[in-house]
Amino acid sequence: MIPMLCTIWLVGGGAAAATVTTTTATDATPGAKPPITRELVEARVRERNPEIQAALAAARAARAMASAAAAWPAPGLGVSYEDFPRPGFAPGEADRKSVDITQEIPFPGKTLLARRAGSADARKAEAEARRVVQEQVFMARQAWWDLVVAVESARVVARAREAMTQVVELSGRRSQFGQVGRMEQLMDPMARMESASLKAKALDLRQERRTAETQLSALMGLDPAGDLGEPEASVPSESLTPEDAAWLDAGLDDSPTVAVALQDLKAMQARRTQARAGWFPDFMLQYRAVDMKDGLRTGMAMAKVTVPFVWFWGPVGENRAATEEVLASTEMIRQARLEVRRMASEEISRLGIVREQLAIFDGEIIPQTGRALDFAVSGYQSGSIGPADVLTAVGAFVSMNIERLMLKAQIGRSVAVLARLKGEKSGGNR
Repeated sequence: MIPMLCTIWLVGGGAAAATVTTTTATDATPGAKPPITRELVEARVRERNPEIQAALAAARAARAMASAAAAWPAPGLGVSYEDFPRPGFAPGEADRKSVDITQEIPFPGKTLLARRAGSADARKAEAEARRVVQEQVFMARQAWWDLVVAVESARVVARAREAMTQVVELSGRRSQFGQVGRMEQLMDPMARMESASLKAKALDLRQERRTAETQLSALMGLDPAGDLGEPEASVPSESLTPEDAAWLDAGLDDSPTVAVALQDLKAMQARRTQARAGWFPDFMLQYRAVDMKDGLRTGMAMAKVTVPFVWFWGPVGENRAATEEVLASTEMIRQARLEVRRMASEEISRLGIVREQLAIFDGEIIPQTGRALDFAVSGYQSGSIGPADVLTAVGAFVSMNIERLMLKAQIGRSVAVLARLKGEKSGGNR
């Protein structure tokens, strides 16, 4: 196992609390990977995550299309040869040779409306890219806490296995010398089963760690088969301060989910305005220069105008559809705001409860599990404590410490949920 930079307390408070101490950086194995931090993971996700890069590229493409939307239709250029002898293909002997230039001209203002619609689509794509960034960072934070729980739970199990190894050795020696009764004779197989169960638990945790590592690697755009190294063990800063819920009342437009819905509404409004302009006619100008075989030269100019209101049901249907899309987007914004408020309120409540539970574990439960484990081993060694009490103490040590780790991770998960709902500035590390 790669050395850590600090000492991990598996149980808090009291000199009797069980601890696992890791080596310092000066004692680290030469060439070993330094511990990875959550900040480093998040930075690499923002920089290298394929889904984020795809969303950013799509936003840039939408921005480029907004500029293209303002262009007129491309002009046309044509050359014709008429009245040359048949059969055969002899353009040089044609009686009439002409060059045609055509240009379609949208009704004044239509290209401006098209550009506005394209710009609205681009802003929606940019909002979607920000939402994707928040979503991928959120997934990385969840995987990070999966990794931390697996690594630190493995240390808890390793500490319990050390205690069970001592108990198994003591029980084996007593059974060998016939120093036990029938109740104590049961201790040897029970202790060995508990030790094997802890060994199997350690294997499960190894797989959980590997699953978290592969997910983190994929989110960072790295090879999932690679080794990330040890996660840095530190108390999450978010567990030290209460969550400020004022942002729920100050407006939710910064929330990525709401921001996407808001930009979708603006895009639909721009489309509706553009659809209304469909009632106005477009124009086409054409100029033709003709050379006759006898040397006579003539020209022709023509102007055309479309009459969209003749087939009126086309513009009517487009305008009606655009209006309904605006109404749908309006309702989607309302739904997005309600959903963000619901999820945030639920998560803030959960966060407060979990913090109180963690305080109970740190102040009252965990110190006692460490003492109970130490007393159980020493008491069994002296003969003052029976087998059942030893197994109970070991089981309580493992379950209570892992439950504490789950509470600690839940704080990080809840803060990650709130960060995703609230929206962060670029580079935020909460």
